[in-house]
Amino acid sequence: MGKQILLLEGDPNFGVRVLLVVLAVLLLAGFAGFAAGCGQVSDQTKQEANNKVESKAKQAKQEAKKKVEAKGKQAKKKLETKGQQAKQEAKKKIEAKGQHQHQKKQR
Repeated sequence: MGKQILLLEGDPNFGVRVLLVVLAVLLLAGFAGFAAGCGQVSDQTKQEANNKVESKAKQAKQEAKKKVEAKGKQAKKKLETKGQQAKQEAKKKIEAKGQHQHQKKQR
């Protein structure tokens, strides 16, 4: 009847043939998946990731700007306070000097 193509368990190469068939099916499935773009990130996913990164960068930039502005305000306030203190000290010295001279004239 001709050659038998079917795999028979009695065949000494049965295990090897089954393994080859399984490997061939897996290989074809792999090629089909690759050709279909399986495993690649979609454009929508890429865009969402980019938007998320840009949003976080913008937020971090705003927070840094707020911190810098707050530090600037603190420094300005501190400088104004020191300026007021220096003004008051100078005024006290002038008043003390004026009283000292006034007392000299009275003697």
